[in-house]
Amino acid sequence: MTMPGPDADSLAVLAADLRALRLRAGSPTLTRLQADSGISKSGISDALNGKALPSARTLDGIVRALGAEPAEWLARRDVLARAGVAPAAATAPTEAVEPRTRRRIGLGTAVVMSIASLIVGAGGSAAATYAIVTSIPAEQAPRIAVATGSEPALTPCVDDAAVATAATGPENSLLEIVWSDKCQAGWGRITRFDEKFAGNTVTVAIYPQTAPDGPDRQEVTEHDVQGGYTTLVVRPTPDTLLCAEGSYTVGEEDVVIGEICI
Repeated sequence: MTMPGPDADSLAVLAADLRALRLRAGSPTLTRLQADSGISKSGISDALNGKALPSARTLDGIVRALGAEPAEWLARRDVLARAGVAPAAATAPTEAVEPRTRRRIGLGTAVVMSIASLIVGAGGSAAATYAIVTSIPAEQAPRIAVATGSEPALTPCVDDAAVATAATGPENSLLEIVWSDKCQAGWGRITRFDEKFAGNTVTVAIYPQTAPDGPDRQEVTEHDVQGGYTTLVVRPTPDTLLCAEGSYTVGEEDVVIGEICI
């Protein structure tokens, strides 16, 4: 898929591209797509017809069910959301079906996970503690020159981008690092599925493990949205890990998803 420029993209263009993807996949029925994605038929239909901006979860499920990599599609969705396109009303997930593939953790040659139980702090905050490290192939230099702090959706990094590691937090919240091997760069992304984003915030940061608060740290806080993503960080050296952390608010409570690294 050739990604339209930021001024050319719109909800209608996104929906038209989804319909074209469905056509290339052999025009599977809504029933088939529901079975493969776990998304309700009404949610799929609304996304295909451009009735409202689909949630990240809905778009991810549909694109994967149609045999494509969702990173570029999700980047387009994030840009439209930032431009003020209204998201679809949250709907309950389909309970009668289980998708064949929920999330692909790609590019990793080894995944080490140590997940502690949910900890509720005395100050009223909840934290899921993770130590997740995914090993990715080390290259000597990027094949595409980009700068730390660049908007990923406006760079060629989205062409080979894939979720390299991810962690699920409370209420099925999702923290991810999206990685581009060609750019040797990654960005953090957080999505909440609790339907409580109105009046609350999401925060996500990505940084070199060697300097978590250094100048390369990229962090964003978004208000009244289901998810957010950072600008990208170029890996300083082939041996440097990139790490991400995320959190979201529910009223006065901060819900923290612990660190993940690649």
